[in-house]
Amino acid sequence: MNHIRDFHHNHLFQLLVQDLENLWSVEELSDQLSDLADIVIEETLSLSLKTLNAENLRSKLAVIAYGKLGGRELGFASDLDLIFLTDKLNHEHQPTLIKVIKRFISWISAHTPAGNLFRVDTRLRPNGSSGLLVTSLSSFFEYQMEKAWIWEHQALTRARFCGGNKLIGKRIFFIF
Repeated sequence: MNHIRDFHHNHLFQLLVQDLENLWSVEELSDQLSDLADIVIEETLSLSLKTLNAENLRSKLAVIAYGKLGGRELGFASDLDLIFLTDKLNHEHQPTLIKVIKRFISWISAHTPAGNLFRVDTRLRPNGSSGLLVTSLSSFFEYQMEKAWIWEHQALTRARFCGGNKLIGKRIFFIF
């Protein structure tokens, strides 16, 4: 965890210095911060899977970013609005996937002597805070078509894949 934090903080400091020197436009800086967050998400997900001996489930999980990260408008103090999707919610794999996601959120948001990374907000998942941490694509599609509020459809316009299985991540954009 501290290695990821050191990597993140070193790059964040470099970007801050470059920003103070006016080397980036606002859009370019947001892109750089979003790319850095994507790297941190991917590495933290990989480590979460590895420590739970669940690397075989890597192909079953996609991390989708909403909000500022989804729109590639991340700032220095932005939180991460994330949802987690799987191709098919297999009841055999569900408990392990939930453990992986909980570990991922814990690691990415934990305060350590090396500092913290991001606050993670998962309330944009289907059914909000009362919904499952991981949602199958079919349940996600059903929710979007039958239960989602207009603002949830608007939020989806800024969503993008940012970690895990790219094929799952790309499929959410074919629902409308």
